[in-house]
Amino acid sequence: MTKKIIIQILFFSLLIQTVLVEELNANSAEERLIEVEKQLQAVANQIKQYEGEKTNLEKDILANDSALNQVNRELAQVQARLVKAEEELDEALAGYDQSLENLAAVQQNIIKEQTKLGKIKNEITDVKDELYKTQKNLNLAKEDLQEQAVELYINGVMSPSTALFIDLNELSDFLAALGYASSIVDSAYEIVEQLNAFERLAETQTEFLTVRENERETSITNLQEEEEKKNQISIVAEEFADDVESKKNVVESEKKQVENKKARVISERQKAQNLLNQANKQLEKLDKEHADLEKLEDAIQADIDRLMSVGGVAPGKLSWPITGSYVSSGYKWRRLGGTTSFHGAIDIPSSTGTPIKAAAGGVVIVARYYGAAGRTVFIDHGGGMTTLYFHMNKIYVSVGQTVVTGDVIGSVGTTGRTTGPHLHFEVRLRNPNSVSCSRPYLDPTSRGRMNPYCFLD
Repeated sequence: MTKKIIIQILFFSLLIQTVLVEELNANSAEERLIEVEKQLQAVANQIKQYEGEKTNLEKDILANDSALNQVNRELAQVQARLVKAEEELDEALAGYDQSLENLAAVQQNIIKEQTKLGKIKNEITDVKDELYKTQKNLNLAKEDLQEQAVELYINGVMSPSTALFIDLNELSDFLAALGYASSIVDSAYEIVEQLNAFERLAETQTEFLTVRENERETSITNLQEEEEKKNQISIVAEEFADDVESKKNVVESEKKQVENKKARVISERQKAQNLLNQANKQLEKLDKEHADLEKLEDAIQADIDRLMSVGGVAPGKLSWPITGSYVSSGYKWRRLGGTTSFHGAIDIPSSTGTPIKAAAGGVVIVARYYGAAGRTVFIDHGGGMTTLYFHMNKIYVSVGQTVVTGDVIGSVGTTGRTTGPHLHFEVRLRNPNSVSCSRPYLDPTSRGRMNPYCFLD
């Protein structure tokens, strides 16, 4: 009697444990669902935030693009002005070079004029020297002539007044008219002729001096004009070149400013683009995380739905844990060892070591040795359904492991209280009244044990 009570207590404790595990699984799934929903909301908020930032960054990029286009237009305008300034500078430099050539020609003219003026000065100096000599000789001849006139007076040829005041030409004519052949008259005649020659030479030299002086004045005037021309050419050329160079420098400065502005705009745009790329990557990550959480949410919800649904596995959907076998003891009242009790399972005999397979997919919640049950495995299929496998020789699974239909979970044995190698197979429901079956399906002595035939295919 005591042994029977112990066995009943054992089975009741197993049943209670199974129910508690299922309830805990359901509660845990709901808690996980709540947590996942919180995570989903947090991720959704982050996505919204990054989408806002992305929108702002895209606006910034558009603004930068617009600014960049404007800067490029400004740069094109400045570049055009720079090209024009460079063309003007080239023209100015060409004009300056031409001015330098003209200046060189003027300089050559100045040199020529200076050389010519120097020759003229030298010639004038020489002629002046000659004229001085001529004047000196002329004066000497006049003195000689005066002396000859005095001689003539002494010799009674002419009167004192004639000798003193007669013109030299007249004297020559006078002497010639006299035909005076004396040595004195001849000497006086020669002196007169010499005087005439000196006078003609003096006149010629004086005329030459006058011409040369005029040429000298002309050369000086030309030289002054060329110097003035030289100064004007130099001033105009330098001023023009300086003005164009100044304009070019201004345009170069404008170009540099615009290029710096362009560089800043490009830098700002690149920064915005980098931030946008980061935001896109973050959004992709968040989208994936959100999708994963949604999948997890769906999976948890499916678990909850499965755990909360009636039966977990529909009738006719359980697979036989051992194939090709027969049932030695069914779901019924039976007498064993002088004691009558209800057998809320089916016994499937097989040789020791025969593989035992999961009747449906689920999670292993028990995998251990349980007294009279021997080595035992419980599989939670959700929806309040649990399958039990007793008397195993070996257990191949562990608690928490997920299995699918047909996975080998152990092998047939004789552990626990048994008369031979077989599998004791039970089906338990947390809400057995939710399932209708034409067969006797409900253990009248143990709540929750269902007729396996209601679910086996």
